[in-house]
Amino acid sequence: MFEAARLHDGIEHTSALAGFLLGAIAGIALVAYVAITFATCGVGGFLLGMAAGLGGAGLVWLGEKIGKAFSSPAGQIETASTNVFINSRAAAFAEGSLGVCNKHPPTIQVAEGSASVFINGFGAARKEDKLTCGAKIASGSDNVFIGGGTYRYLPVNDEVPERLRYAVDIMMAAAGGARAVISIFKMGLQGGLKAAGPCALRFMAGVVGGDAVFRFGIAPIAGKVLGGLHGNPVDTTKGRKLLTDETDFALPGLMPIEWSRFYASDLTVDSILGRGWVLPWEQSLRQRGDFIYLTDNQGRSVPFVTLEPGERIYNPHEQVYLVRSEGGHYLLQTLDNVFFYFGEVPDDNTNVPLQRIENALGHYLHFTRTVEGTLTDITATGEQRVHLHYEHPLGRLTAVKRVVGDEAVETLVQYRYDDNGQLCEVINRNGDSMRRFSYGDGVMASHSNALGLSCHYRWETLDSQPRVVEHWTSDGEHFHFRYDFNARTTWVTDALGREAEVHYNDDYRVVASTDFGGERYQIQLDSTGNMTGLTLPDGNVITLKYDQYSRLIEEQDPLGRKTRYQHHHLTSLVKQVEYPDGSQWQAQYDNKGNLIAEVDALGHTTEYLNSDDGLPHTIIDATHKSKYLWWNSLAQVERFQDCSGKSTYYSYDDRQHLVAVTDALNQTTKLERKPDGEVLRIDHPDGTAESFTYNALGQVLTHTDGKGQTTRLLRTARGLPSSRQDAKASTFVTNTTMRSA
Repeated sequence: MFEAARLHDGIEHTSALAGFLLGAIAGIALVAYVAITFATCGVGGFLLGMAAGLGGAGLVWLGEKIGKAFSSPAGQIETASTNVFINSRAAAFAEGSLGVCNKHPPTIQVAEGSASVFINGFGAARKEDKLTCGAKIASGSDNVFIGGGTYRYLPVNDEVPERLRYAVDIMMAAAGGARAVISIFKMGLQGGLKAAGPCALRFMAGVVGGDAVFRFGIAPIAGKVLGGLHGNPVDTTKGRKLLTDETDFALPGLMPIEWSRFYASDLTVDSILGRGWVLPWEQSLRQRGDFIYLTDNQGRSVPFVTLEPGERIYNPHEQVYLVRSEGGHYLLQTLDNVFFYFGEVPDDNTNVPLQRIENALGHYLHFTRTVEGTLTDITATGEQRVHLHYEHPLGRLTAVKRVVGDEAVETLVQYRYDDNGQLCEVINRNGDSMRRFSYGDGVMASHSNALGLSCHYRWETLDSQPRVVEHWTSDGEHFHFRYDFNARTTWVTDALGREAEVHYNDDYRVVASTDFGGERYQIQLDSTGNMTGLTLPDGNVITLKYDQYSRLIEEQDPLGRKTRYQHHHLTSLVKQVEYPDGSQWQAQYDNKGNLIAEVDALGHTTEYLNSDDGLPHTIIDATHKSKYLWWNSLAQVERFQDCSGKSTYYSYDDRQHLVAVTDALNQTTKLERKPDGEVLRIDHPDGTAESFTYNALGQVLTHTDGKGQTTRLLRTARGLPSSRQDAKASTFVTNTTMRSA
């Protein structure tokens, strides 16, 4: 200890990482074993589960501890002082001396040294002092010793990467390592906690549960009838302006990066896009006293009770678990077994940002942040990575770029701001201006799309909050809004003078609505906000039932026909559907939620053999014929072999767009694409070609076939086709209907 370090003295890494991984494997296996025991052995299994939760975390700690006791050579010190020598060898010092490590890329520096003895103005390095990669100096002088205590001049990487610690915490939770809260008081308290408002997307089309809702035509108007969203859109329960489907780009992968924005006019906290805007990665947890608050991807504050290490509690309103690992770290776990990792949450009301999203297969999105918490990079499984740029005086996000290696290879989206730092323009991957926004008094006054459709909003302060009282569009839509907050009722008048009426409860959930044509709907809700009944305008009723996890288990249509659902363990995966005629569809899943078999209503079985990544590589149909698939690291099919043994090959460009398909006869079809993916040209194996042009929304305007004949489409400002002209110059006018934009 304190032997002076010199040029070419060795450095070494311990086996902490290997020990950590071995301990993790053993710990996760133990927790998983006990989780199964708990599921089958009642109270005895529960007590064993409590012990194993500690045992699992303990094995990880013990494995790392044992690993640290063993070291192996990893390199040496490569540069040192030019004028200070020890035993005729140049003296090493912190910050200035560089090392070479066979486990890490260059450049690494000596990070630690004496706090009071200096060489060339820097702390003198000694045996046992660490380098920035986490290695330590392994040898030194046998007769020169340097004291003065130890000071860390540069950051030092943990030999066990923080990402692995996150991953093990997540895998422990996935294996069942957190026990359910048994405090009746806590459970009762949590049952009464709910967010100040519902999820804005809960009743959008495609989200509403139950086939009956679709069969009876509710899905297309679900947002309006069940969610109270009118126009483009306005939330009539609060009078706020919403934008819910603003997607700027998506990158493929085992865990895709889907970049979307959400806007709500009642959000007052600034985000990296300005007031009112939220990105999915801006979620956080904070603790205040006995409560934990989640700020979710819509800016809502969702309350939970605090937990002891090794506990978890379910929130049926949000269909999510709050989990606290044995190490004291907080996670959210969905019924899809997706984990949102936050880490330690101190009891000081400070926001702890989301650090990682990971699923049961280990596929992840990892968020790199500055010390202040600013997001700089997102890295996904398969080394898909984007870098965030903040070139604005208020620290606003100005661009997101795709990174390969350490080089930015393309700009995926750009953001522009007004003089108040509010988002005013979005530019896409093609360089097209896609969206424009304007504001007044801190709320959105207008927005327009790339084709010129503009939507405008007039506001008044009512009940101490700004509310939309008038909304109109450049193509003729016009709405006026009236509010009675005591009666929890809003009236909407359209351009034709027709009136719609919306009634809502204390939780801002719609309980009755009348559409512009006089059609009236009544909605019954249970205590956790699930729709249990829907009375249609003709008096017919759809009823729905849920289990304790708010999963749909039965629906009954107005004719009394019932469809029943069973789920795979404590997930949202459906394992059986029983139809009104008695027929059934069944599915089997493995312990990570991968589909491995399904049986249709006729009893025909299809089997799926999956890779460790969860992607099917073999599909065996009911006739015992097999199809095979090969995938790349971004979950894109590279080869498909049918049951006759014939193969089709798929090729992708640097932007991960499909650009070539080669069939079993070795004939290749090539595709030329724009940066955002639109197909500009298709070259066929016979030498003919098709070409396309597009508007800024990526919608086809012209198609020229292999004979040179061109078909043209004219579109409205909403992107809807208004006329079609064929190659013979014959024009067909289409009947377009306004839809929200």
